[in-house]
Amino acid sequence: MGKNGKTYIWDWSPAGDSLDNHFPFPPPEVTDSATISQGYDRRLRECKRHGRAGPRRRPRAAGSARNLLLTLPALLVLGCRLPGNEGPVPESLAMSRQLTQRGVAALEQGHPAQAKQTLAEAVRTSPVDPDARRHYAESLWEAGDRREAVAQMDEAVRLTPGDARVRVRLAEMQLATGDVHSAQQNAGEAIDRNPKLAPAWAARARVMRALGQPRRALGDCHRALALAPDNRDLLMMTAELYRHLNQPQRALGTLHTLADTYLPGEEPHDVLVLQGFAYVALGRYDDAARAYQTALAKQPASPEVLYHLAEVELMAGRPADAAAAAREALALEPEHRESLAILRQVETAAVEGDSYRR
Repeated sequence: MGKNGKTYIWDWSPAGDSLDNHFPFPPPEVTDSATISQGYDRRLRECKRHGRAGPRRRPRAAGSARNLLLTLPALLVLGCRLPGNEGPVPESLAMSRQLTQRGVAALEQGHPAQAKQTLAEAVRTSPVDPDARRHYAESLWEAGDRREAVAQMDEAVRLTPGDARVRVRLAEMQLATGDVHSAQQNAGEAIDRNPKLAPAWAARARVMRALGQPRRALGDCHRALALAPDNRDLLMMTAELYRHLNQPQRALGTLHTLADTYLPGEEPHDVLVLQGFAYVALGRYDDAARAYQTALAKQPASPEVLYHLAEVELMAGRPADAAAAAREALALEPEHRESLAILRQVETAAVEGDSYRR
């Protein structure tokens, strides 16, 4: 503010040959008044040293600040939005979002019936709210109403066509309900919209596997793992595809990578069983037996895993251990055919051995 009552701003362009061509000031990011004032003093000395005129001041109407104050009530009426932007959130949409939050909370707290009812009300309150549709679809899915869940998620996609994540979830639901070709289309469109979205590649990998195209599924798994290298579901699917394609060494390497995502001793049962399969395919029977034994210690014994243990013990030349594992399997399931076959094989070999020795 000058003595004449006018407000001044600094014109940083010197007269004549502009020194700003070499020393532009102030930078656009500097807005602090003290910093600009100090910079002006330095700039003035620089201009004098170069024999050039210093910065000039030009007047600006002091009423501009007053005008800004006069516009504040109008901004408040607009809901704290600048003119030209959207107006305040409609009351129906605001109510829908509140209901959606309550419904999601109920779902997370284990009250699916309450969640479904609340989210249905959210959709009725604002049918154009895509979040309400999406969460309502999830509540329907949780309740077992899969057909209506797919319909609601499809509507959520229509309301937000550019949201690749919503489209991925629709593809997952469609695949689970057997609509493989619709799932393939939506997974592909999700990739087109966001090729850096790992779940989109994973969804299409599952679709390709369901369509009996394991190599294409494996390719999509690799694209997904490039974006999410520690994703356990992706690593498991990749290992299963390698096993299906008879590539046990790569399957085993992938399973080791998957096991490394857990603390030592916390590897899941299924990972250990798949490691056992890979070891058997590679002829590493002792390693396979250890993997099966560790898996059996993780959860209640199953006839299938006990049978695989019996089989690998027989391959390793330990018929007594094979018979013991087969008997454990038969104790759980007396008619387990594979275990019965292993036990008969061991007993026949024992009888033949006794005959030979005589």
